[in-house]
Amino acid sequence: MPDDTIISTDRGTGRVPAAQKSGWYYNWGPQAWIDMWMSNSMLVKKAMPIISHTFVPILRLSGDKDQVDRDYDEIKSRRESIKFFESPREKWRKRYGNFVREAEWALLELRKYYSQKQYEEIVIGTSVALSHENSPEFLKMMNSMSEKNRNKKARPAKDGSTKPGRWSTFLFETFNPAHWLTGPATITEFDPANGLTVMEIPDCGWHTCGPADRLPNPNMLPEEGCLYICKGPFEALFNGANGGLKMEFDPHLPETSCTVRMSWDAG
Repeated sequence: MPDDTIISTDRGTGRVPAAQKSGWYYNWGPQAWIDMWMSNSMLVKKAMPIISHTFVPILRLSGDKDQVDRDYDEIKSRRESIKFFESPREKWRKRYGNFVREAEWALLELRKYYSQKQYEEIVIGTSVALSHENSPEFLKMMNSMSEKNRNKKARPAKDGSTKPGRWSTFLFETFNPAHWLTGPATITEFDPANGLTVMEIPDCGWHTCGPADRLPNPNMLPEEGCLYICKGPFEALFNGANGGLKMEFDPHLPETSCTVRMSWDAG
C-alpha cells in the first residue's frame, strides 16, 4: 500500500475508545512514575527552554519588546503549581499542561510576524536541532526500534489480523515509553515482519492535560503546538532515511485523537 494512503486507511479502521483515566493504578502505578520522570527530564529540563531561550527572544526582536514581556509574564501566571504530595500522574499532567500552554502562546505570537516557511524554519528547525543536541539517547533508542524488529516473523492473531498479543499489549500499556507524550494509547497493528506498527491515541495528552480556560485561546485546541512542536519535528527526525524508522502523525483535529504510524525497512 502506498505511503500516502495508509494513514487515511488507518483512520478508517483503527479508532479505539478512550482509556479509563482514574483509579489508584492509573495515578500511582508504574506508568505514572515513568511519565512523571519523563515529563521532568524531557519537558521541563529539555523542551521548556525553547520557549524562554528561543521563541521569546525572537518575539522581542519582532515586535514591541515590553508588550512581549508583559504577555509572557501573563501566560506564565497561568501555570499550575506542582505540590509535593500529589500523585505522579497529576504532576505529569500539570507539567505537560504548563508546557503546552506556553508553547501555544509563543507559536500564535510568531504567526503574527512570519511567513509559513519562516515559521516552520523557526519552530520545527529549532525543535529538531535541540533534539539532536539535548536528547541523543532518546533518538538512539527510538531509531533502534527498526533494527531490533528487523527480520522478525509475523504472528497473526486468531482472526488473521496483525494485532499484538495479550502479553505484548500488557507490556505496552504498562511500560509505554511514549506514554508521557501521548497519554493512554493502543497498538492496533503490529507487523514487524513487514516493518509496520500503528498506534491509536484516543485523547492525546497534548490536548487534554491543560485546562481549556488557561489556554491562550480557550475556545480552541492547542493545534499549533500539536502540528509544529509534535508532528512536524518527529516526522523530520524520523523520516525513514536509509531504511530507518519513519513516523507519520495523523492528528484528527478538531478531535483530540491521533493515529501514529511507524514503519521501517524490514530487510
